[in-house]
Amino acid sequence: MKSAYIPKLVGRLINVIVYISPRLGARMALNLFRYPQSGKIKSKHAELLKDAEKKTLYLHNTKIQTYRWQGKGKRILLMHGWQSNSARWNPLLLELQDKAYDVISMDAPAHGDSGGRFFDAYQYALSLDVVTKHFKPEIIVAHSIGGLTALYYKSHFESTTIKKIISLGAPDRLLDLTAVFIKLLGFSDRTLKAYNKEFTNFFDNDQEYYNAADFVKKIDIPGAVIHDRNDQLNLYRDGVNIAKNWSGAKLYTTARLGHSMQSKEVYSTILAELEN
Repeated sequence: MKSAYIPKLVGRLINVIVYISPRLGARMALNLFRYPQSGKIKSKHAELLKDAEKKTLYLHNTKIQTYRWQGKGKRILLMHGWQSNSARWNPLLLELQDKAYDVISMDAPAHGDSGGRFFDAYQYALSLDVVTKHFKPEIIVAHSIGGLTALYYKSHFESTTIKKIISLGAPDRLLDLTAVFIKLLGFSDRTLKAYNKEFTNFFDNDQEYYNAADFVKKIDIPGAVIHDRNDQLNLYRDGVNIAKNWSGAKLYTTARLGHSMQSKEVYSTILAELEN
């Protein structure tokens, strides 16, 4: 059986379950959306992180794994995206260490060596709050959903130590990410209606609430938005819209890097922003 057929089969199964029990089927769909299938630390990742000072923090009873490379400069917090972990920052880390920055990275919930089975931006923000209160970073550099989380966090939590956020390839509207998920699984209108209701009940807000361009309107610190024209996951318009609505933010445009944003050009832009 081709792997491309599997999501459709899963979607059909959830469609049937929703017909029998809307609440159960909707909760299954929500958990599926929140369940990362990769991103845990493997041997190749552990090798890249072996020189870090490891510190385990906790959100309630759930482990938050952090890594630190101490330096005398500004304290920087790195936040990765979906199905990734702290090892993704290794190329940038080498540049930051060369400048003697004090660098911390965190594994998101259900990613890397952090605990939990499920992930969402709200849980990531709660974990970020624990990390921020412990380490008191001055600047956050965040990729993809990590960027959305950082912007949500700064607009909803007390965080006086954070003076700048540098966002890389962050999504604007959660609804756009959900639309890809729904299309992949082929949810019926009945399932979609049940899913939207369950989402609102679970998070106390509907999906339309989670828009980075709205969050940044409440942010009173400067920032940088770096986005690639060829990003096929979070489209370039997302970065444009975030920067347009964020007073004091600067938009940097790259090309042909895709969503990963791993390049010397991006690292140089980040370093320049750190010094600005």
